[in-house]
Amino acid sequence: MAVTTLFALVIVASSTGEKRVIINQTQLIKVPEGSNLTLQCQTDPEINLTNFNLDWRRMDIPPDSDRFVYSRRGGTDYLVEQMQRYKNRAELIKEDLTRGRMTLLIPTVQQSDTGRFKCFIPKLNVSFVFNIVVTVTKREDVAMTTSPGYGTMNPTVSGPVEKRNHWIILSVCICVLVLVLGFIGVLVKNRETGICKKRRQRIDEEMGMLRKGEDEGDKDEAVTTENGVGHLQQS
Repeated sequence: MAVTTLFALVIVASSTGEKRVIINQTQLIKVPEGSNLTLQCQTDPEINLTNFNLDWRRMDIPPDSDRFVYSRRGGTDYLVEQMQRYKNRAELIKEDLTRGRMTLLIPTVQQSDTGRFKCFIPKLNVSFVFNIVVTVTKREDVAMTTSPGYGTMNPTVSGPVEKRNHWIILSVCICVLVLVLGFIGVLVKNRETGICKKRRQRIDEEMGMLRKGEDEGDKDEAVTTENGVGHLQQS
C-alpha cells in the first residue's frame, strides 16, 4: 500500500498583484495585513479528494469552541461548526480537489487570522500545519523563514510599480483626450446643424416673400383686366 504524504504551498498576494511563494514545509509565514492568503496542501501521490472528508482547523483555538475554518463531509460543504469570523469569507477551491489539492483562500487577512492552520484528511490520516503571523509592517520588510532543508522561491512581481504607474497615467491621459475630442466634435456638429437650420429658415422666408409678391402681382393684373373689360362693355 502506497504511503500518502502532504506538502504545502503558500501564496501571499497583495492588492497590487505582487505574489510571494513558499514551497514545502513552511514553519512560519509572516503575512502583511490586508493581503490575500492562499494555503494549499497537496497529496503525494495525487488523489481525487472530491468525496473525502476534509478539514481546515485553527489549532490555536481551545478545543471546546468552534475550530473549523472550512470542512467537507462526503463531498458536500459542512459549515455548521465553522468559526464565525470565516463565514462567507474563507473559500475552498473545489476545482483543485480532483488533483489532490486542499486549497484554502482567505481574502484580506486581519490580525485575528494569526494562528496555526491545519489541513487534515482523516481517511488518509495525513495533515499539515501552517503557522501564520499577520504583521502590520510594509511588504518590503516581510521576512519568511522555512525549516532547514527546504528552499524559498524568490518573490515574483508582475512588473515595477513605477512602470505600471506610468502606464496608468498614460491611459488616463488618452481617455481624457478622447473625451475632449468627442465633446468638441459634438459642439461642431451642433453648430453646423444650427447654421443649416438658420439658412433653411432664411431661404423659406425669401421664398415666401417671392410667392407673396407674385400673388399680389397676379391680383393687380386681374384687376386691370377687369377694368379694361368694363370700359369696353361701356363703349
